[in-house]
Amino acid sequence: MTFFISVMAGSCHKIGMAPNAGKVTNVWSWAALLWGAAEGFLFFIVPDVIIGLVALRKGLRAGLIAALLAATGAALGGGAMYLWAQARPVQARAAVAAVPAVSDAMIARAEREMASGWLGAAIKGPLTSTPYKVYAALAPAQGISLPAWVAAAWPVRLPRFLLAAVAMALIGSLVRGRIMPRIGLGVFTLGWVMFYGWFWLSHPG
Repeated sequence: MTFFISVMAGSCHKIGMAPNAGKVTNVWSWAALLWGAAEGFLFFIVPDVIIGLVALRKGLRAGLIAALLAATGAALGGGAMYLWAQARPVQARAAVAAVPAVSDAMIARAEREMASGWLGAAIKGPLTSTPYKVYAALAPAQGISLPAWVAAAWPVRLPRFLLAAVAMALIGSLVRGRIMPRIGLGVFTLGWVMFYGWFWLSHPG
């Protein structure tokens, strides 16, 4: 939680609290890309956080760009996990199992689902709270090629990222000028902290 709050505090400083900015700066471009890559590998906080923050503060266009960059990052992170799992399957699986809210039972269920259709299973992952990295670690053993897996990152990850951008841009347009930016950021941060507190308690790894 301390890490999460510090990230949000740093975000407040860097973003400059400029609600009408029309484009994503280089800092936010790199942040969305790297966050998507990290979460596709082993990081455990979803890119929806930074996508939502960008959309909330900078508007829909910036949020959509952040979503696209995060999905591109997911392709890179998922590809890295694929290569690790291909070379060191036991170690990669153990590392994924150690991620908060991931369990051996979850991994085994994802493995069974992928055997019946890997792309559909990965797309449905958010509905079962199964992280993308789980499927990435299992992909080599399922006979999925690296190019196919990397290409699948966009249909697997992008729809939810776009939804997060649209939703938070809409909320931003509704509250802008009605509440102080710091209050809006505080509510946004508190909402994510409460969500992850609930999620990690209800989904023990």
